[in-house]
Amino acid sequence: MLLKVAIAILLAFVIAIPLTFWLLKKVRIKAKVRHVQVSLALGLPAALFTYFLQTSFALPVIVATISFALVIAAIELTLRRIVASVPSTSARTFGMHRTGASVPLDEAQNASGYYPYDYFTEEFKAELHLFSKSRQRQLKTYIELNGRVPSQKSYLAFKDISFQGMYCSMTDGIRGTTDTPPLSFVDQNIFLFGGSTIFCVEVPDRLTISSFLQRLITPLSNSIGVMNYGMTGATAVDRTQMLMDSGEIKRGDAAVFYFGDNDSGWIDHRTGKLSQQLVPFYIRTLRGLADFGLEIARWIYGEFAPRSFRKFSNLAVADTISALNEAHEYCLSKGAHMIAVLQSNLYTLKTKSEYEKRLEIRFSQDIKTLVIDAYGQYEAWVKEFLFGVSATHIFNNAPSSVFLDWAHVNARGNELIAKFIFEELKKRKLISVDEEV
Repeated sequence: MLLKVAIAILLAFVIAIPLTFWLLKKVRIKAKVRHVQVSLALGLPAALFTYFLQTSFALPVIVATISFALVIAAIELTLRRIVASVPSTSARTFGMHRTGASVPLDEAQNASGYYPYDYFTEEFKAELHLFSKSRQRQLKTYIELNGRVPSQKSYLAFKDISFQGMYCSMTDGIRGTTDTPPLSFVDQNIFLFGGSTIFCVEVPDRLTISSFLQRLITPLSNSIGVMNYGMTGATAVDRTQMLMDSGEIKRGDAAVFYFGDNDSGWIDHRTGKLSQQLVPFYIRTLRGLADFGLEIARWIYGEFAPRSFRKFSNLAVADTISALNEAHEYCLSKGAHMIAVLQSNLYTLKTKSEYEKRLEIRFSQDIKTLVIDAYGQYEAWVKEFLFGVSATHIFNNAPSSVFLDWAHVNARGNELIAKFIFEELKKRKLISVDEEV
């Protein structure tokens, strides 16, 4: 009896422990306690199975196991036939790690209609690489010296980062805006707050949203300066803290919050982690198996994951709306103005080109679930508040595609965004026009 139990446990855990390490690596979990839990979850049933094989119950157990395996195999094969027979029109990749620009240069050039023709160059790409490495190095140095900062105040870690190149520049955490008037001339500032879609790392300084907006404003007034207060990964919660802690906004200034993409829940506002890392373990396990190619795991994941992720989108929406209201009240207290602009992304397009359909497939279905759920709530919110406005429609009639991934856009996209913000500022009479201009 004891010998049978010992053999069962030994064989089971010889299989379970390596399988656990493979599985947890697949779903990116490093916690040791999880290794123990999963080893037990896999090992104990395997030990029980091995034990019964050594008893008079061996035949029924084998028959039941084979029957169960055949049912699972039949479902898997059926699902694979269904998937193979239906053209793919949506993302089948799970996980939040596929969020950066991943379009090859020539494909992005072609989709943009080569507009402007001169910025997609190898020289710019090389400098962009240096720019990225420099920011990462300076951020790492800050964290080593000061420790990590709360996700709600992540701007603190970027405030000393600087870079000067031929195409890109950054001074004390602020991305360079071109064509600004001399500081001594400026008596009104337009602050653009947002994430990477305001920071605009995909283009040179002269083709960021802030630079396009500056050139639109200058013919009306040479005393208005546009400031780029965007940062990669920043949320409206973080930018609100930056607005209030910096104390730079004054009477007559305007703050523009360009929000939505990073505020949909795929970044958890409270921890700064990807929501994928916070969903229940069994859902993460299903995602790992789905990525491995098991259609049955993909099917079950598709049933359970959206319910879990919606919790994060709802939390993000609540936090974001609270932060934007707080930012608005702060601006009013300073005699300044504010606009909250709900941004466009690939999932808000009414119709998609073949290029955009292919682009969507490259990115996570989880992100799409979160964005669509959050945007339904944001669209309702911006209609209720005078300082809110939706820009989700602005790319529907673009001359050619503006997207580099599901969120980031090229220079044409930045120009269209700047024009929309400019028109909103004019319509709300938030731009002080010089009499001589």
